[in-house]
Order: sequence, then C-alpha cells, then structure tokens
Amino acid sequence: MSELSAAVSNKTKIRLLALMMAMEIYTLGVSAIGMATSNSIVFVANFVIAFTGALASGLSLYTIKRMTKGTDLLNTYGLGRMETISSIVVGVTMVMAATFVGYETILKLYHPVDQHGGLAATLLTFASFAASMWLWIRNYHLSKTEHSPIFGSIWRMARMGALEDLLIILAVGLALIFQGSAWTRYLEVVATSFLMISIVKSIYDVFSGSMSDLLDRSLDEYNLLIILRELVANFDAYDQLHGIRTRRSGSQTFIELFLEFHPETKIAAVYDLLARLETAIKEHMPNAQVMIIPSREPNLQRAAD
Repeated sequence: MSELSAAVSNKTKIRLLALMMAMEIYTLGVSAIGMATSNSIVFVANFVIAFTGALASGLSLYTIKRMTKGTDLLNTYGLGRMETISSIVVGVTMVMAATFVGYETILKLYHPVDQHGGLAATLLTFASFAASMWLWIRNYHLSKTEHSPIFGSIWRMARMGALEDLLIILAVGLALIFQGSAWTRYLEVVATSFLMISIVKSIYDVFSGSMSDLLDRSLDEYNLLIILRELVANFDAYDQLHGIRTRRSGSQTFIELFLEFHPETKIAAVYDLLARLETAIKEHMPNAQVMIIPSREPNLQRAAD
C-alpha cells in the first residue's frame, strides 16, 4: 500500500504516545476497581492488557524521544532500528497478555460462577473505551501516512484495548441486567475468546512487519514500481540502470540507485537528477533517502582497466 505525502512529526508522535500511556494508566485504575468489587475475569484480563500497554507505550515514548536527537558518530544511519525493536517488544507484551488471558479463560470455562458486582468499573470503562477508539483510529491513519513500526503496533494495541473495553461493557452489563440466569456464567468466556482472536491477529501483524524490517527486506512491489516510474520519467538523464537496492530502518527508507552516465555528464547534472528523484519519491515515501551510485557494467569496467 502506498504511503502518503507527509511524514509525521516527532512532536505528534510524542503527544500521541503520551496520551496512550495516560489512557493505559487510567485503565489500570478502572480495572483495579473492577477486580476489587467483582469476580469478573474480564477486569483481570483488562488489567493485564493495560499493564503491558503502559509498558509498551512508555518504551515507545522513550524510543521516539531518543530518535529526536538524530544521528551521531556511532549511528550514522539513525536510530530507526530502535523503533523496530520497540515494536517487537510491544508484540512480546501482547504474547504475555494472550497467554494469561487464555489460561484464565480455560479455568473459567471449567469452573463457571455467577457474575456479581462491577457496576462502577463498567461505567468508568466507557471513558477508556472512547479514548481507545480515538487512539485506534488516529494511530491507524498515521500508520498509513508514514511507515512506522511503532504506530503499527500501537494502533493494534489501542484496538485491543477498545475491544476489551467493549467486551467488559457488554459482558458485565448483561450479567448484571440478567443476574441469576444460568447462561450469564459463560458471557465472560465468550468475551475473552473474542479478545484472544484479536490479540493473536495483532501479534502476527506486529511480528511479521517488524521482522521483515530487521531482515533488511526490500520495499514491496508497489513502492518499487513508484521508484521505477520516476526513473522512466527521467530516462534521458542517465544511460543505464544497473540495479536498485532498498531497505527500511524504522520509519526511514533507504534507496540506492546504481546508474551509468555518459562520460561527459557533469556532476551538477547528477545532483539535479538526484534532487528530482528524491522530491518525486518523497511524495509517496516521506522519509525516503535516495542515493545515486555511478556504476558501469562489469565487463566494461574490466576492459577499461
């Protein structure tokens, strides 16, 4: 899928991650109230998910603040890999949450009990549900604007939080309304089962995207076609194309173009071509860094030697 025309500022990233962490801390408090006033497993699951979410958003916030310092002598390609590693850590916290929720769901299935209490915590959950929905939609749209492992993992975590809050409202609310009915014993099991499906899907998405960046895989076919389109549009500025090498490092994209030029081509013309290509490519990949590497066919090189 194509990336859009503008990169997201670090200030916006920091603000959204701070809101995410504040929302998770609020959810921790609400879940603690629910655990203290009821016997519902969904509040326990919500507490665990909120705890892992607070850790993940805190780590992501630290990563973005560290990245704002830019490159240094030890990190000449920047700190994009920190963003990818942070995304993997978020995935690990999701695995921990999924393991705990799955274990508690199985126990509840074999030992169902009547639901009691939890009204106050359920009412307070409406606020975290609204916040999670907003953060989910906001971070999702930003992840489409800029390839960012952190945004990719955080919007999925916000989606998981929104689903968990909705399941709390439905499961606990229905159990309180129809209190005493035998079927209400299994509402929590159904709710946490739906949650498990969402968690597993999010874990797969987070790890599959992050691992490809760590393995230095090339850009997808869509983005490679964008690069080729711009090369075709400027075909008269060089003689031959000998190769394209691409990789991602967090939200940064590195593109190396191996081009052969006429021997009389001036360096100013090469710089002009580079500027045109980078400007056009950045309309689709805002954090792209384009490099032109003058190159010749191996046999021509040997003949010249």
